[in-house]
Amino acid sequence: MKTRPKIRPQKNAWNRVLEAIAIGALVYGIILVLQAWSSLPTTIPTHFDASGNADGWGPKYMIVLLPGISVFMIPLMLFLRRFPWISNTPIKITEENAERQYALIVRLLSALACLISLLFLALVRDTIAIAGGGTSLLGPWFMPVFIIPIMGVILWYVISSVRAR
Repeated sequence: MKTRPKIRPQKNAWNRVLEAIAIGALVYGIILVLQAWSSLPTTIPTHFDASGNADGWGPKYMIVLLPGISVFMIPLMLFLRRFPWISNTPIKITEENAERQYALIVRLLSALACLISLLFLALVRDTIAIAGGGTSLLGPWFMPVFIIPIMGVILWYVISSVRAR
């Protein structure tokens, strides 16, 4: 098997904006947890149904899982952008298309990191709000608001990579 070219695509302002949003949402989620920690009750919502209603409850420390997962996932996704040639792609990577294909992979990872970071931030915010007796921002629109963009980014990537053969 021939090895793929190891080309790093040029840095792009849009990718940097997505990265900044992802990191900002991650940091803000951590800050929210730290600020709310002392006022959280011993039992907090840990799961929400498709309509955004809390349907699972657990100990206070469970709120650390959301930023904890983010602290692992988001930097990993942003780090992997540096090595697009290790990605599994629907298109055969050649010397001729490597730079275009790698740029698409970098954009995909940047956008997914941004969306996932915002998703976890929304979950942290809602968990804190509901635990404190407030209302949820998560409603029946929550799943479509996050699932449609995530699936849309993946679909965009597949279509764009096929077009950029």
